Amino acid sequence: MAAIRQILRRRKAAQNICRITRTMEMISTARFKSYNRLWQSVSDYHNALARAGYLMATGEAALTHPLMSENSEGKWAVLAVGSTRGLCGSYNSEIFKLLSIHLKMAKAAGKQLDIYLPEGRLLNSLNHYGVTPKKVYTELDEMPTYLQIEEIADDFIDQYIKGDLEHFSMVYTHYHSASSQQAQSLTIMPLTDLIAELATRSTPIWPWNLSFEDFYFSPPIYKSVESLAKMIVSAWISACFMDAALSEHFARMVAMRNATENADQMIKDLTTEYNRARQTQITGELLDIIGGTGDLA
Repeated sequence: MAAIRQILRRRKAAQNICRITRTMEMISTARFKSYNRLWQSVSDYHNALARAGYLMATGEAALTHPLMSENSEGKWAVLAVGSTRGLCGSYNSEIFKLLSIHLKMAKAAGKQLDIYLPEGRLLNSLNHYGVTPKKVYTELDEMPTYLQIEEIADDFIDQYIKGDLEHFSMVYTHYHSASSQQAQSLTIMPLTDLIAELATRSTPIWPWNLSFEDFYFSPPIYKSVESLAKMIVSAWISACFMDAALSEHFARMVAMRNATENADQMIKDLTTEYNRARQTQITGELLDIIGGTGDLA
């Protein structure tokens, strides 16, 4: 009897877990679909900025602006985007592996590496390995607003223009498709490196037969370049956060689906075990009754 009660308790616990994981899967699925629609809607805007950046970087006359040049001195900075919550598989461990590579590269080059990150589960990994971040953004939403992104971008841009920053990159999980997500690094500044990365993507750069000098700019070119550069930096910081949110919810959706399937299988196995134990108990009780009847006769 005690064994049967134990089986029932285990089955009830598995049923409770199954309800929780199924609910979490539904929530992550809904959020994934919402972010996926947003991701698709801004792709044309990002492609247009990539084309404008390509024309800006490949002009016949080199643009003399701090954002279009490389700094030979200064520190390195990385903005690492981990998951806001747990239960998403190896999502954060893959991000931390890339972050560790950045730390080793900075140490080998004799550079100071400042780590920035939003508040989330990745902070626990850094604390565990004794890595102290330069700044933790405690008020960022899962998908930061435009003003939040602009504030982050302006901070790094100001550091770069002053010459305090030599290299700035983001570590995040890039969302290629529903069948492919991969942790990667993306160089944001020097801006020419970012533009080179964008120009080699699958979307064709258009128009090939025009150059930056073919356009009339108002306000003057110096101000236009600075505004366009800030738009590109802000856009791709936002894109990295969006990819990270998409990938996180997809990873959690898959993890919770697997957990639900495992819980369902455990419930089936425990139900079978319960039925066998109950049948054994009933058979034993019947034998006891039959044996007692024989003794009386």
